[in-house]
Amino acid sequence: MSAMSRITSDVSYSLTNYDIIRNREIGSKTKVGYEDELSRKIYHNMAVCGCDSEKESTDQGGIFNLEFSLDGKLLVAACEEKSVLLYDASNQSFIRKINNAHKRCVNCVRFLDNNTFATCSDDGTIKLWDIRHLKVASRTLEGHSNWVKNIEYSEKEKVMVTSAFDGSIYAWDLQSYTENSVLYNKVFVMTGLMRTKLTPDGSKMIIGTTNGYMIIVHDLNLSTMSNDMKTFRPDLYRLMQVSEQTFPAGTMFNYLFATSRNRLEFIDDFPNEAEVISSVQIHPMGWCALTRNVSAEDREEWTCVHDIQMRDQQDYDEAYSYIECEGPEIEEIPEEEPTTRLTDIWMGFTTNEQTEMLRRQNRTNLESGRAFMGVINSGLIGHNYYTRHFEHRPEDKYRIVKNLPRLTHSIKELAVGQGYIKELCFSTDGRIICSPYDRGIRLLAFNEQCQEICCCVPDKPRELYMLANMKDYHDSLVVCCKFSPTHYQVVSGCLGGDIVWYNPLL
Repeated sequence: MSAMSRITSDVSYSLTNYDIIRNREIGSKTKVGYEDELSRKIYHNMAVCGCDSEKESTDQGGIFNLEFSLDGKLLVAACEEKSVLLYDASNQSFIRKINNAHKRCVNCVRFLDNNTFATCSDDGTIKLWDIRHLKVASRTLEGHSNWVKNIEYSEKEKVMVTSAFDGSIYAWDLQSYTENSVLYNKVFVMTGLMRTKLTPDGSKMIIGTTNGYMIIVHDLNLSTMSNDMKTFRPDLYRLMQVSEQTFPAGTMFNYLFATSRNRLEFIDDFPNEAEVISSVQIHPMGWCALTRNVSAEDREEWTCVHDIQMRDQQDYDEAYSYIECEGPEIEEIPEEEPTTRLTDIWMGFTTNEQTEMLRRQNRTNLESGRAFMGVINSGLIGHNYYTRHFEHRPEDKYRIVKNLPRLTHSIKELAVGQGYIKELCFSTDGRIICSPYDRGIRLLAFNEQCQEICCCVPDKPRELYMLANMKDYHDSLVVCCKFSPTHYQVVSGCLGGDIVWYNPLL
């Protein structure tokens, strides 16, 4: 079967190859919509230009993550069996393999500059590598107590941000070395943490969870974040929203949704009953968030796009619900009585979905496959502190912040490969989305004209437009993909360890 015969999509375009070349030669002004038509033609005609399935060693296991260098010259792959692969992106040739880069599987790669990239692993560490000296890592950073799943870099603050399944987000100051390691700050801790991403300008943090919602931190300030939200419990606040019942331990944090620094917002409008937000990517301009979610019992998977820009202040001012039934008053305990640990709410710190995923992969020490449970105090008993707090903020006592509608686009995916995270990506110009789809990939656009999202924001959520479906280029499930930052080039990696390269064929 030829390469082009595997691409299925009903796409038409009027721009010919001669038009493209001739307009460039004479320097004529382009018409409105020219870039849309050009992108439509290029991305619909992507074809395989290289595959590494014939390389000598395939013992690296699955390809979990792919990352290009900032100049697009180098591709690095994070592999299941503790290794890292490097490729020359100009000719798709294999360069070298770093064996035993970590003690367990490598989950993510992130370039910090053209010479330095970071990797993270299920061994709980992050390592920094210099491409000019790859025999050993230049730094090993320790702090997380569980699997580290993603790495971000804030160019504005020169800080690397990592998150792990221990529920913590760390900010590493790479310019402040100590004798043993790098200075870091645990900026946020929460249960159900899945993925953390920063917008390109570093002004927002987007957090995916295992509880069916996302968190946006607007006006991000990493240096003050740990102090601003040190006792905030997102899971408890989400419980209030779902149950429509107020708890003093939750409503006392209403001010975090209206503050001028590290302002919180939740997103929960998905087209399905989303449970695990497994993959999060940010538009190159920071306009929207791209996610892949899994519903309860692995029955459905959806790719969704949500607007993450700040809305008019009036929208936030009106986004509250008041609970008319006030419920029980806070029961105070005299100060002189011996203090004991008061708890009145049991909460799952690990969802059933996440527990089942870990159990299937035989990579968990959970007893009898049960989820972690914990007990917390809602503030309805004990703790005179809550009484004192609401004396200054009485309007917040029975008020719950409502979540604004943010969904713009979505599309249903094949529910295959349960337990594996599928990493999506945006093209450099933000027009195209690449999504793993069984043993191939799909290229998706915001509309039939292949316009940028700022030109086609819908009045209500609509389905993403499938520009191309490139099927069966891999022998096993595709779990990651990536666009080149400098060329019209896409790569995809699968659980079988193969990497396939796609270039336009005009």
